[in-house]
Amino acid sequence: MARNRDSRAELVRTMARLLREQGYAATGRAQLLVESGVSNGSLYHHFPGGMEELAGAALEASGAAVADALRDALDSAPSAGHGLVRFLDIAGGATTGEQCAGCPIAPTALESPIISPRLRAAAARCFDDWEAVIATRLRADGWPEGSAPEAASAALALIEGALLLARVSGRPSHLVHAKRAVLAILAAPPPDGGPRTRTMRSG
Repeated sequence: MARNRDSRAELVRTMARLLREQGYAATGRAQLLVESGVSNGSLYHHFPGGMEELAGAALEASGAAVADALRDALDSAPSAGHGLVRFLDIAGGATTGEQCAGCPIAPTALESPIISPRLRAAAARCFDDWEAVIATRLRADGWPEGSAPEAASAALALIEGALLLARVSGRPSHLVHAKRAVLAILAAPPPDGGPRTRTMRSG
């Protein structure tokens, strides 16, 4: 039984890494089996739905790991903005000296609307979970219920865009700019207790 559990975990770990590095379409079964060291029979024993079912499990595992890291960064920071700065440092590799690996969900998420509704739904759940983690901290910082989800959505979009640009371009400056922007966006709750709006002038 221990061997069965280990082979399942290794399949999920390997698939999660491959999805992050190259996405679902470029990940073949032969590559997965070679790099995981798991047999084809074990793959279908643990995941009768094959590669698509395994990819869904890998996305869920990656999403949970990111949610944990995000929650830890936010919980240990004086504010949501500073927590997201810490998270960007971790996600961007600043704490390890490694090149930015990008978001582990994004490569598959970008393909999934065409390739697989199942994987699209799994990726969407990951993004929803991360947004909820940010919104929870914003509420703890005093953001009103009506504004916290909107601000969390904007912050997550900023983070995802910065990670994508940093990975593709190889320039960490995108992360630096994102950290400044997220601090500005989340500097304080809206003063009126509602969403930030512009006053329209007549005439």
